[in-house]
This record gives sequence, C-alpha cells and structure tokens, in this order.
Amino acid sequence: MDLIQYKCPCCGAALNFSGAEQKLACKSCGNTYDVSVLKEVAKSENAPGEQKLEWEERRETAAAKRADDGRYLCPSCGGEVEADENTASTKCPYCENVVVIRQTVTGRFEPDAVIPFQIEADRARQMLEDFCKGKRLLPRNFKDKSYLKNLKGYYVPYWLFDCDVYADMSFQATRTRMWSDSNYDYVETSYYLVNRSGNMRFYHVPVDGSIQMSDETTESIEPFDYRGLTEFQPAYLAGYETDKYDVGADTAKNRANERIYNSAEQEMAGTVIGYDTVRASKRSLRSSNGHISYVLLPVWLFETAYNGKNYQFAINGQTGKMVGELPVDKGAFWRYLFGFTGIGTAVLSLLILLVGGVL
Repeated sequence: MDLIQYKCPCCGAALNFSGAEQKLACKSCGNTYDVSVLKEVAKSENAPGEQKLEWEERRETAAAKRADDGRYLCPSCGGEVEADENTASTKCPYCENVVVIRQTVTGRFEPDAVIPFQIEADRARQMLEDFCKGKRLLPRNFKDKSYLKNLKGYYVPYWLFDCDVYADMSFQATRTRMWSDSNYDYVETSYYLVNRSGNMRFYHVPVDGSIQMSDETTESIEPFDYRGLTEFQPAYLAGYETDKYDVGADTAKNRANERIYNSAEQEMAGTVIGYDTVRASKRSLRSSNGHISYVLLPVWLFETAYNGKNYQFAINGQTGKMVGELPVDKGAFWRYLFGFTGIGTAVLSLLILLVGGVL
C-alpha cells in the first residue's frame, strides 16, 4: 500500500478539500483548484514520456511506501501513521497532514460516487458548541470546550440500493362503535381484511457499510440530497478521515430488504383509511432492476466516553442535521435537583410564614 497526498502545484504544501468552495485549497499560498483541474494535472503527470522526468522520479521517491514491518510513514514528515486494513485516509499525528492510502480506495474498494462535504470544520464546531450551550448537566470538560477537539470529519462508506418493486399486502382493520342504554354500555368491533397492491420505485435506499457507525446514528442523520453525488476522486478525501467498508454488500442486503419492506408497508397502510386500527397481516414484494452502488457520504462525528459508556453524536456533513446522545454528569444532576428543591422549600416556608402572619 502507498500513501498519497495532494500537494499544491504552486508551492508544494498540502491541499485540503474546501466544502464551501467545492475546491482543493492551499492554506500556504491561498490558491484553490477544481478537482477536475488536478485530475488533468495527474493525467499530464502520467502521460507518455513524463515518467522519465526527474520531478516524477522525486515524486516516487518522496511518496512513502509501507515499511517492511507493516508500518505506514507520512510522505511529508516521515512520521509513523496509524492505519489498518480498513483505513482509506487519516491524519498524521506529527504534521497533521492528511494522507490517503491508495489500495483502500482503488479496485473493488473504489467508491462509485461521493457527496463532498458542504459543512466546513469551523461551522461544524460552532454547531456542536451552540447545541451544548445552556445544558447544565454536561460533564465539566464541556465547559472549557476541550471536547471540540474530538469532532472529526469522516467519509462514511454506504451502500445504496435501487430497485423496482411490485408490492402485494393485506391488512387487518377494525372499526369500533360504542353506545349505551339505561342498563348497559355496548362496544361493537367490526373486523375487515383490506388488500392493497401496486408498483413502487425505490431510489438510493442507504445502508451504512461501517461497523463502527451504529445504524441508529446513520439512519437518524438522513436524508442526504443524492443530487449532490459526484464522480469519486481521491482528492475529495483530502482533509478528512475515511474507512473503506467493512460491512459487505451481501450483509447490507438484509438491512436494505428490511427498510424497503417497512417503507412499502408504511406507504400502503397510508391508503387504508376510514378505520380505527390497521395492522399488516401479509407482506409480499417482488423486485426487479436491482442495483447496488458503493458511495462515501460526509459526516462530522463526535465521540466521547464517560463513566464507562460510549457516546456518539453526528452532524450530516451535507445538510447540517444533528443527532446523537451527550453524557450527563450525575453529580451535576443531583446538585441541580437539590438546589432547585432547596429554592422551592425556601419559597414554601416563606409563604407559610406570610400566611401565618395574616391569620
């Protein structure tokens, strides 16, 4: 595996992808580059005859390769970079440049498409900070904002499922009528069997391909706007961390089938109206034109551990939707509760004294 890094054609400094400008930006000289431009630059570099150039040879020499002992070395500073077989891009702990591991984003691991980040790092940190404001029960480290360093931008691997479906479903429905006379109260329940069938088209049903991301988190930050999907280029990974999928398409099919069935049932149940209760009793789907694609979607992820429990908070890197759970300081909870109770007791005592004085 080789580590590759996008460098500014002008000054040689590391480039990071800017979600605001949708370009690769150089913090050193201030220049910005379209991904398509760098793609053309890469074509020029690999054009016939260019391999003989000295610059190309220096580039190959400077590009860090995996060491014999299995370690990865940063192409900028030579420091050791932590990575495993699933890491697609990561940050050097010494010079903080982001490097891409070529083998995990090529071949069968190369995504079909990517949605680039639209939410910049500063905005994501401000969104998380604003969300935490006024929450008095958070642990102490939330007060000094040190928690913000744990917010990282990830490209999360996803499988997208497309298919046409013929759905045939049956529902048990009821209507209830109640009345009374001088002697009794009556309840009459009528039962109905309602059938529904029809054709549906499912487009880009997402299933995350990462074991580290819980389905609850990834499904809660949906939806993504898939009009933002663009052809994958490794340059989009610059400045962010990425893992290749560790949940294969075959495994993801089970979750996709479940989501499609539930969505089809919900859609058809919505047409069964005029009843007090509706419950599906039979669900049958026949699919055609099924297609699976592998994509990377942008997520700002905040993870922390508190009192032995892990907490995960996520921000959709395209839309800004926020979901997740934050820790609660139990000590602060009891202090707040007792403080509130003490105030209430004092007010109650004052009222009793005032009432007693009036009497």
